[in-house]
Amino acid sequence: MTDDTDPASAQKDRAQKGRELVVRAAEGETVSYTFRVSGSVERGEAADDRDAVLGGTAAKGEVSDGGEDSFRFTGELVSLRLDGPGKVYVDDELVRDTTEGDLSNVITLEAPDERVGYEFRVSGRVEAGEEAGTLGVDTIEDNVVRGKVGGTIQGYEDPVDDYRYSGGIEIAESDGPLTITLDIDGDPEGEE
Repeated sequence: MTDDTDPASAQKDRAQKGRELVVRAAEGETVSYTFRVSGSVERGEAADDRDAVLGGTAAKGEVSDGGEDSFRFTGELVSLRLDGPGKVYVDDELVRDTTEGDLSNVITLEAPDERVGYEFRVSGRVEAGEEAGTLGVDTIEDNVVRGKVGGTIQGYEDPVDDYRYSGGIEIAESDGPLTITLDIDGDPEGEE
């Protein structure tokens, strides 16, 4: 009897069965999370009954005050959402950090004449400002923001959206002309 198993594939499977994801909350804070993997996931040693595995490929939970939850999984991390300040490690490598500083940076997007869609991402945390989402079309998912601004909808003008964030920022795209102002720690910079 011969073994037709590809040695490289077998080694990869063995390595992936031991993968670990750890969610750690900032001191004195609570972070909730959801994530999905391409293989299967199960609770690790640091998870408890409040942390749920969903359908065998996803998990959700909450951890507080410097504590941590852990999970074992196979495959790759496909999606991850953190709400609150915390850190996520995969195989001891930091993959997400929402504890970076306070939300002292502000991005303002203006499109007074026509409706313009936009998308940007930050490396830290992001929250809607007072002007964002006034017509309910802006979304924040993980550290990616998608929205529309400008023009008039149902008789209401919506010329400005603003967000507070930490870390770096990358403007991914817009489908029209926008005036973007970045206020980095109180030092405004404009960009068109």
